[in-house]
Amino acid sequence: LDLVETAFGWGYMEGHDRGTEEAWAPAPLVNGRDERVGTAQVRANVQLIQQVMKEVMKEGEHYGVIPGTDKPTLLKPGAEVLMSTFRIAVDPQIEDLSTDEAIRYRIRCNGTHQTSGTFMGAGIGECSSMEEKYKWKRAYRREFEATPEDRRRIKFGYDKQKHEEYEVQQVRTEPADVANTILKMGKKRALVDFTLT
Repeated sequence: LDLVETAFGWGYMEGHDRGTEEAWAPAPLVNGRDERVGTAQVRANVQLIQQVMKEVMKEGEHYGVIPGTDKPTLLKPGAEVLMSTFRIAVDPQIEDLSTDEAIRYRIRCNGTHQTSGTFMGAGIGECSSMEEKYKWKRAYRREFEATPEDRRRIKFGYDKQKHEEYEVQQVRTEPADVANTILKMGKKRALVDFTLT
């Protein structure tokens, strides 16, 4: 079982199939020892996560519902709290997949126990300047008119509060201007993925 999702009551992550034989297969022996954690320890870990959630975490800061979804999501500050709780250190491994047209990073977040050095698992995260929110930026009239047609657009949207449509002038973002943001977002996604894995 995924301790974080079990403790938060968020259900199973996509790709976790508890109906398969492999999902419930006995743990392999390591150096002749059964490395499975006892049910009492699993229960204690879940209870600790629930206690941390109740006494330390705040909705909207450590976890929350992302627009367009219907389930709570663990956010980076929440992942950091859990890392500190279980004394896990993370080591991000960065793979640069950038091209002349886009900045793109894939991050593998390796986690180890701070005192024992035991490898705890890994998470994967990726981010690219070709994503909608990084690819375009709002532009004022003069900048918009001075930008080549193939690097500008009119973005249409709908204001739910005003109940009306709107238009926004946008131009392409220079990839180098968001390189650091792309890297940090990739690391954030990898950290959260590791915490939930």
